Amino acid sequence: MNDPLGLVNHILNKSFVDGPGNRAVIFMQGCNFRCLYCHNPYTIQYCNACGLCVETCPQHALTLGKDKIFWNEDICLECDECIRTCPSSSSPRTHSYTPEALWEQISHIGPFITGVSVSGGEPSLQVAFLAQFFQLVKENSTLTTLIETNGFAGPQAYTAMLPWLDMAMLDLKCSHPRKHEKLTGQPLDSVLESMRFFAAQGKLQQVQQVIVPGFTDSVEDMQRTAKLLAGVDPEIRLRLLRFRPHGANGPSAEWQSPTDEHMDTLVETARGCGLKEVERSL
Repeated sequence: MNDPLGLVNHILNKSFVDGPGNRAVIFMQGCNFRCLYCHNPYTIQYCNACGLCVETCPQHALTLGKDKIFWNEDICLECDECIRTCPSSSSPRTHSYTPEALWEQISHIGPFITGVSVSGGEPSLQVAFLAQFFQLVKENSTLTTLIETNGFAGPQAYTAMLPWLDMAMLDLKCSHPRKHEKLTGQPLDSVLESMRFFAAQGKLQQVQQVIVPGFTDSVEDMQRTAKLLAGVDPEIRLRLLRFRPHGANGPSAEWQSPTDEHMDTLVETARGCGLKEVERSL
């Protein structure tokens, strides 16, 4: 049986914000959410090799093969003209890896990092690949493993990787069911099931929530979120991320960022609802 292939958008060799310590971050291609404020829309859809981007690439770094766009990254300037051309705002600048090949990309920086985080896109769409990759990480190093997930796939999606997964960071987009569906295009129930599952396994590293105007920025919104999490475990770490319009598309590019004062108010609101570890981004 052939090893599963993983479709990777890009790899960041060093990050201090995607889990504890200094971590390599692997961004997978493909997502099952359509968040209104998504800052990485080029990771949502899969390239369907329509070929439209080939003609618009100023460096001629793209060529059309059979059912695939080939990307010459040696001459690519990453000007994003291909993404702007794509009707789905997808990116042809991806790599397909076997688990072994991806580990080879990471292993040489192993001595300089503390762990490997997989983000996206949405990692749960490529579980079979990630289970084998995480197994290689754990069998060949002391690095910790983490996924950053929206949780929508439900607990059953993570079972295959669980023996080699140290931590999960869950993005709780919104704790109000109707608002969650409006914001992401998907219902909330399975997200909460995944959160409880990771907490019960002792693998929930933190929950994070973007403070988005009209969806998660009111005191009432934060009370709902904090009471929900505290009801599972008051020790759950909650990190509030300030929405920023830079990089957002569509109407969300005109939304306002919450002020420092309002972010501080929401932190205190969450603590007042029983959560012991609440912090916010700058």
